[in-house]
Amino acid sequence: MQTLNLEQLKAATQAGGITGITLRGDGAAFVVSVQTQRGEAVMVTTRRQPRRFTDPRKALQVLRGLGWHQCQVDAAQWRPEEHALEKVARPDRSAALKAAHVAAQADADYDRWFHAKVQASIDGIKDGSNRLIPEEEWVVRRAALIARIKARQALTAQAKAAPQVL
Repeated sequence: MQTLNLEQLKAATQAGGITGITLRGDGAAFVVSVQTQRGEAVMVTTRRQPRRFTDPRKALQVLRGLGWHQCQVDAAQWRPEEHALEKVARPDRSAALKAAHVAAQADADYDRWFHAKVQASIDGIKDGSNRLIPEEEWVVRRAALIARIKARQALTAQAKAAPQVL
């Protein structure tokens, strides 16, 4: 039996080499069976395994994306009750999803903390517990900070330029 990956199926469809498509039940999933001018073929993954769709709607979306608006469905061998038996554990994906969840929770915690700090500052300005710093004072503070930074940079440059005695 021939096999076609998604790109090959797309190219064969565009070239007019596909005469029909059937979704065949296979256990708890559906497999795309393709009727070509040279015989029957099965849609496969990049690992050359039959592409199994547990949800036939997803298979129909893929086929529609390829330009197919009609197909036959053969549910004779479809056994949806076997879904739990066919489910493969993916501990790698489980760990990745848990890590992503922890990271998202940390982001949400930081966002809540940040928004609370900003809101407290705004509330402090409104009730008078925080004061607004006038522009003139900011100019003085900024100039003092820049002077301190430049002084540190000059000391660092002198230390690098001076010969070291051991």
